[in-house]
Amino acid sequence: MTGRSPGAALDELDQVIARLLDPEKGCPWDIKQTLRSITGNVLEETYELLAALRAENPDEIREEAGDFLFQAAFIGRLTQARWGWGLAEIIDQNRAKMVARHPHVFGQGAQLADAQAVLDQWQAIKRRDKKHERLMASVPEALPALQRAHRLNDRAARAGFDWPGPAQVRLKVDEELAELDELLPGYDRRAAAPERLGRLKAEMGDVLLALANLARHLGFSAEDALSEANDRFVRRFDYLEEALARENLRPEDVGPERLEGLWEEAKVRTG
Repeated sequence: MTGRSPGAALDELDQVIARLLDPEKGCPWDIKQTLRSITGNVLEETYELLAALRAENPDEIREEAGDFLFQAAFIGRLTQARWGWGLAEIIDQNRAKMVARHPHVFGQGAQLADAQAVLDQWQAIKRRDKKHERLMASVPEALPALQRAHRLNDRAARAGFDWPGPAQVRLKVDEELAELDELLPGYDRRAAAPERLGRLKAEMGDVLLALANLARHLGFSAEDALSEANDRFVRRFDYLEEALARENLRPEDVGPERLEGLWEEAKVRTG
């Protein structure tokens, strides 16, 4: 702990970026960047921070949060050069928005009972501030698809367009799966007509959208559920590979029964 204020540290970071972007003494790579060219960097740093947060690794969180903050400060320098406003204006606007959308905290409104009430109030204020904006327009198109599905379903629910509970959504999942099943008999992806492939893709999308909505009704994100399932899959497959490697074998060297047996063992051993 240094005891330094975040403001002083942010000023120093801003000066580092200014030097990087100096036309004469700066870094050639940084100087050539634009708002469009850095989108990949912003996305990459976001996912690296998300991985650190999920792992709850303090050292990685500190490093990746710093990289994430650097991207925001870098954007501020680019916008300053292009439009005349930069990091200070970005911070000021965000601070004002946070105060306005938390009237229950900053003495402008009644206390709220729980987190859901806070979310409902947030959306009401947001819609009031952007009263001409379409409801779904506030959900970024660049979100991962499952997370975006969760947010879209949530927005629809706030407008009263929703199922009463998870049981009804589960029936909707069955309905979407049945429509997918109708297209499967005799399907061969190597010889499938583009029209049939397009219909299958559309039905699969409807299944995934319904599953994302079911997860929302159950109280969690389908994106998080799938991420955790991916991690479990990797752990179990790593176990399977390591078990076979001890016999100088690879998965492709053994039959399905042996692989299934090792998989069941991995589920017990790795969780």
